[in-house]
Amino acid sequence: MMIPRIAATDRERFLEEFYHAEQPVVLTGAVQTPATAEEVCEKLNTRIVEDETASQRLLWYDVRRDLLDTICSTPAIVDEMMNPDEAFLRENCVRIWFNPGGHITPWHYDGHSLHVFNLQLKGLKRWTIVAPETPFSCTPFSHTVIKKQPSLDGKRVYEFDLDEGDMLFLPRYWYHYVESHGQMNINVNWVLMPIVHAVPTPTATREAEMMWLKSRLDPMLPAGAKQTLHTYAGVGKPAVDKLTENVTTAAGLARFGKELARVPLWSIALPAHIMKLQALLRTKRLLRNLRGKPISEAAAPEHARVANY
Repeated sequence: MMIPRIAATDRERFLEEFYHAEQPVVLTGAVQTPATAEEVCEKLNTRIVEDETASQRLLWYDVRRDLLDTICSTPAIVDEMMNPDEAFLRENCVRIWFNPGGHITPWHYDGHSLHVFNLQLKGLKRWTIVAPETPFSCTPFSHTVIKKQPSLDGKRVYEFDLDEGDMLFLPRYWYHYVESHGQMNINVNWVLMPIVHAVPTPTATREAEMMWLKSRLDPMLPAGAKQTLHTYAGVGKPAVDKLTENVTTAAGLARFGKELARVPLWSIALPAHIMKLQALLRTKRLLRNLRGKPISEAAAPEHARVANY
């Protein structure tokens, strides 16, 4: 299927047909910058190193919105959606990605029930996305798809390229697989969790039921899962309470059984998951060899915090 493309200035159509309906769309002409990828990388590197609030994740940086002020403007439609009365927002609600050519982001859907505005600032990425009403089988209690290359038969799927200056609106719970092309890719993501309940889909139901379980098992959770719960959508309990307010005890307990039933399948696929992790670590090492002044561990601020998704 061909993904819809509309002008980034077409506010009314975006809100009516895509944002409120939670359907993906490419917003064309969102941002343009004449600087080269190396120049943008150097500017962003300098800003991140100087910013004590920036935090390093596995392959991206979480930063405040104002860090981008000298690099590119926030698209007007994004600025409108980042409304604290209508969405749960993180203090560091912007993600900056630096990916070398050949990098692959494996199949998954984003945690924390996030809508994502993904701006292709430099380079090109090839996306494949699948609707949450035609879900994949995921690793138990996580957002990662079990199979490395799952079948797309019977799925509602879009395959498309995201070019410089274009911005993808990726609604919560949409599965995605991304390939980076060219020597260097720079992406800017703005993330938020809408306060309104999601459009009902099997994936939305799964996420709500999993978080209901985790909230009730809080004292027994390992540190990583506990941190995810306490920082959900950037605010923790208010977001989890809103997400799970319609989950019944019966549904939550049934979810526990459904997730356990996937353990044997996940065990079979474990070698593929190890390969995914190894690929991610290789990509992190490759970032050090990009031209210009790339973000890397060597250039990262000492306060940066490495963590998993």
